[in-house]
Amino acid sequence: MANKNGDLTFSAYSCHALTTNLLAVGDPLPEVQRQVEHGLAFAEKTRFRVAIDLLAIQLGLIRTLRGLTPKFGSFNDAQFDEIRIEGHLAANPSLARAELSYWIRKLQARFLAGDYTSAVNAASRAESLLWKARYAVEAAEFVFYGALSLAAVCDAAEADQRQQHIAALAAYHRQFEVWTENCPENFEDRAALVGAEIARIEGRELDAERLYEQAIRSARGQRLYAQ
Repeated sequence: MANKNGDLTFSAYSCHALTTNLLAVGDPLPEVQRQVEHGLAFAEKTRFRVAIDLLAIQLGLIRTLRGLTPKFGSFNDAQFDEIRIEGHLAANPSLARAELSYWIRKLQARFLAGDYTSAVNAASRAESLLWKARYAVEAAEFVFYGALSLAAVCDAAEADQRQQHIAALAAYHRQFEVWTENCPENFEDRAALVGAEIARIEGRELDAERLYEQAIRSARGQRLYAQ
């Protein structure tokens, strides 16, 4: 409708919003990639820089998740240069929204690749920009993958840093509890998983086992509900 009415800015943002939602609900990646590429072509045609960068970042994530980049978890390939895009985004304050998206998507990719230290570093960069889109869908991905990344590095951390990580994990968990009260369909399984990781780190093995099982049941239940 925006395109029909000549609102090219809203049309380009809608392309990004659509693919953000498709990623969040777990649609098949080949289909999401086609949608992203369609949106990117539209954004490039309109020369809308923020939308171009937002969609290119999503495409980078999708390509590495599909195993289409030389190294899993890295966006680098013939189409994408992480160092170049990081410099480009940091040098343009007007692109802060795209920069936030980049660090959140890098956090996701690095965590899934098992590069937890890099994931924590990406989370730190994203947190400094979170004011730009605190209530966007991607902000929920930041809280989830940020929490899991901290939990993954906690055991090897020094005592002081470990306590800082545990405090941050508790804050993330409280956020998920609030979200779960409002929408358990989206957040109950994630709240349980983060809670399980906290219990594991604190040595509460029975609580951890119970919460892991709760996370599994909730995730399965929501998949069945969605179908």
